[in-house]
Amino acid sequence: MRLFANIMSTILHPLLMVTYGVTIALSYTYLTIYPVEVKRFLLTGVFLTTAVVPGLFIYLLVRTGGASDLELTSRKERTVPYIIFILSNLTCLFLMYRMRLPEWLMDSLVGVSVALLVALVINFFWKISAHMLGIGGLLGAVMGMSQLYMLNPYPAFIFLLIGAGLVGTARIILEKHTPLQVYAGFSLGFVCTYLFSIKTILYYLFIK
Repeated sequence: MRLFANIMSTILHPLLMVTYGVTIALSYTYLTIYPVEVKRFLLTGVFLTTAVVPGLFIYLLVRTGGASDLELTSRKERTVPYIIFILSNLTCLFLMYRMRLPEWLMDSLVGVSVALLVALVINFFWKISAHMLGIGGLLGAVMGMSQLYMLNPYPAFIFLLIGAGLVGTARIILEKHTPLQVYAGFSLGFVCTYLFSIKTILYYLFIK
């Protein structure tokens, strides 16, 4: 059971969520018309900036004694990694801006960055699940995208809902988080990313 929990925690690692999200956007929205070379360049840039680079920083932290393990089990060891996550997301956001990608896609990434910033503040007092924040944010972005463009990417919804349940259970089995920390992480990620991804709808509803 613990082996399965570790596998799920790796497959649905928070560092991979932005890459998964961009992949879904390129598969279900009008962005499918992009040439294969553009899609490959975008996904490579997203993966490098939001997964590889922060992953290497975490590895170096462990190697230099700044963190005890790659899971960042100790709450006090998560401050620097959270800052790294935020900076990596902002770097990815800059890449998207330079590529003139749609505002709604960049808004989703802003939502992720806000969720990470809130999690950073919470982390000074209480540990929250970054895994659940990641998959909750991804689900919020996909739901916002669906609402904006009247889409129904049901395979993605099924995968994410089942995945959220499995990874949340995995974090509890591995004794990395309590159920409340799992629920809190998912809720924070979902709410922040969903609200930012439907920013245009909210603007016309409440301001216009």
